Amino acid sequence: MIFAPLKMTRETYKLRLAALLSACALVVPMAIGRQVTLPAPKIIVRPGQQQPPRQDPFDNLIASAASFDMDSPVTARAEFDPPVAVAGQRIVFRVEVSALDESLKVPENLSAPGLQFHAGGHGQTYQHTSATKLQPRTTYLYHVTAGAAGTFTVPGFDVLAYGKPIKVPATTLIVNATNGAAIREPLELLMQIPDGDIYVGQLLRVQLLLPDAADGRLPGFSRPHIASDYIFSEPFSFGMRREIVQFEGKSFPAFTEEMMVTPLREGPQEIIAEAFLQTGTLIDSEPMTLNVKALPAKGRLPGFTGAVGNFQVDLPRLSTLNPRAGEPLTLTVTLRGDGNLGRMVPPPAPSPRDWQVFPPTTESIPPIFVQQRRFVNFAYTMIPLNDQSKTTPPIPFSYFDPVKKTYVDLTIPPVPVTVAPGAGGTNVFSAENAEPTDAEPEPVFRGLANEPGRVVASLTPLQQRGWFLALQLLPAAVLGGLWFRDSRRRYHEQHPEVLLKRRARRGLRRQIRLARHAAAAGDAAGFAARASNALREACAPHSAANPDALVCADVLRELPEPQPDTRNREIVSRVFAAADSLRFGGPDRNGQELLALQPELEGLLAQMKERL
Repeated sequence: MIFAPLKMTRETYKLRLAALLSACALVVPMAIGRQVTLPAPKIIVRPGQQQPPRQDPFDNLIASAASFDMDSPVTARAEFDPPVAVAGQRIVFRVEVSALDESLKVPENLSAPGLQFHAGGHGQTYQHTSATKLQPRTTYLYHVTAGAAGTFTVPGFDVLAYGKPIKVPATTLIVNATNGAAIREPLELLMQIPDGDIYVGQLLRVQLLLPDAADGRLPGFSRPHIASDYIFSEPFSFGMRREIVQFEGKSFPAFTEEMMVTPLREGPQEIIAEAFLQTGTLIDSEPMTLNVKALPAKGRLPGFTGAVGNFQVDLPRLSTLNPRAGEPLTLTVTLRGDGNLGRMVPPPAPSPRDWQVFPPTTESIPPIFVQQRRFVNFAYTMIPLNDQSKTTPPIPFSYFDPVKKTYVDLTIPPVPVTVAPGAGGTNVFSAENAEPTDAEPEPVFRGLANEPGRVVASLTPLQQRGWFLALQLLPAAVLGGLWFRDSRRRYHEQHPEVLLKRRARRGLRRQIRLARHAAAAGDAAGFAARASNALREACAPHSAANPDALVCADVLRELPEPQPDTRNREIVSRVFAAADSLRFGGPDRNGQELLALQPELEGLLAQMKERL
């Protein structure tokens, strides 16, 4: 039988191959340590029978992937653990909401008559609602203290989930007297903090304990975490085990797991341990306060990069002991000890005269592996600049010992090397052939350019200079100017009267100024001509005509009053009559009378200007 090949594009084939490899990466670690034999599939095709359609592996992988259940309504519930307690007993108030932790907003402080609440831990888990869907469950814990016996009720309150209020129902707690019957104690995590002073940046190994009743009902806990505002908790642990422990003078069986935390700020820091039981129930510990001290500034040694603990340095290793001048070699440094090795910052590269040392590089492995093996490797790339160097440069390094409470020098020692001349040859300053001088000689190299290169004003890159940023803003400014100009053009097309009034105001101011100059000089003819022009400019926008084309009758029709008084009409008529007489019939004989009309004429022009 001939099978038809699958028709897939190259991009679809790559995507499906990547998805299959990801699925294999999830399945293969489960089979480590055991031999897995998969039977070869057998396909029997009988004569006359069609082969069943082949299933696409990529479609099967997508169909089998679990998704979050975001369609079901969000629910909330609350309970006391235990619901019946005695006065002074440890009580836990548990609030569980079927929503993602990042979308929830719950009250920080709860209140109820007769009860005191203190916020505890909170965490998120997932539960299967169907074959392929997971529903998130976020739990918030509060530690409750009841001072007296009685029945107490926490009234219902709202929490925000996905921006919508969700009602948490009211919950009742019964507190009996201390001489009552035995009451069940809620499960509690215990923490063991190392003795001694605690400093910023110090890696602490915190032991978490869960007492075991040895009846087989408690299978242990999982996903432990230590929560605090300024405490960094490593997202890994070294595995849970069951053993007999000593805690506060008592010996009992317990499940134990070690967590590693690092204080990030000095001062009192409150921490709470939290974990999930196999049933999905969240438990926590009583809050504990760490008094974190700052690293002392006095006595700090060169090369300190935040290393806190107790360390030793192995003898450095060179990639070659016989390098040539100008050729790079690698110096590998191994640091061992007990401390924050997983997130260690290597000591900075020195700047010796005869060597070029590049910043160090670290191993790209997870911090958990570094902490388990208790050593870390740094690599420095070095280049000898001449053939006179006998050893590699020492690298200053120091750490802070929290037990001794002091800084310890751990300088990386130099390594003897024999540097051969470079391929182009070197001309190193020789003390035997040089004249004695107090100044230290500078090395001289051969094979360099005889003429200097291009001179620049600064070594700062172009993209870091101030004018470069301004140059990037120039296109935006040009586009903004073009947009503003076009918007003004469209506005003026729709409102041409704006330009007419603007031009009239400008012409009116000019004619009034010239009329005043003529009046001050006693020029009646000039005053009449300028005054008539001013009247034309003030009336031109209303008649939509050229100012030079207006006559006295046109101006009289545009006077500002609804019913112009006789005086304004008389002033306008006399001004135009004088202007026409001076223009066509010679000088006006009543020039002084015309100049006396200046105050009234300017008042009339002021009224007409207000209309523009």
